Amino acid sequence: MPKQKRSKKTVSQILEATIELLEEAGFSGVTMQKIADRAGINVAAVYSYFPNKHHVILELNNRIFEQRNDVRIEQLEELFGQDGHWADNFAESLRDLAVLLENQRGAAAVHAAMRASPALAEMSAKSLDRASDRIKSFLERADPDYPGDQWLRARVISEAVTSVFDLMQTAEDADNNALLNEAILMVRAYLKYPAEEAKTQPD
Repeated sequence: MPKQKRSKKTVSQILEATIELLEEAGFSGVTMQKIADRAGINVAAVYSYFPNKHHVILELNNRIFEQRNDVRIEQLEELFGQDGHWADNFAESLRDLAVLLENQRGAAAVHAAMRASPALAEMSAKSLDRASDRIKSFLERADPDYPGDQWLRARVISEAVTSVFDLMQTAEDADNNALLNEAILMVRAYLKYPAEEAKTQPD
């Protein structure tokens, strides 16, 4: 097997093992040795790719974000060509994002781990900032007359949707379709918030 393919396979083993450990024991239950044991490789091999467990978890988070980001960029651009109210279309587009979620095993566990470490929490916030920037750009085009803070509006949506999607992965008895429908209703109502009322909110 070529070296590049071996390297890719080893990294995949490391990441998969880390997801399993995070789902079982959370951030505190992950060590480089445990990752190696679960992956069935020497711990030195793990260190050859990642200096510590924080970097392994960060890599997982970045991959999850980039997958969602790629899908979302395409989705948001397509919304401008759709009939109907832009807020309805935006909210309904969460259904397509939820399909991706089904294939992102361990995303909720990774997000929880990112929040468990101060250093990782800062990086997690930056990922959500990037997602918010993307949504802000959409809102500025779709609703240019909104008198409030478009970035703050986008950040609230990013936080809320991420939390609901995480709940869909972690709640044992959750009805994911029901949760998704509630998220869509929430986002739709929030985006249709009357501009006149936004103007009257205290600073």
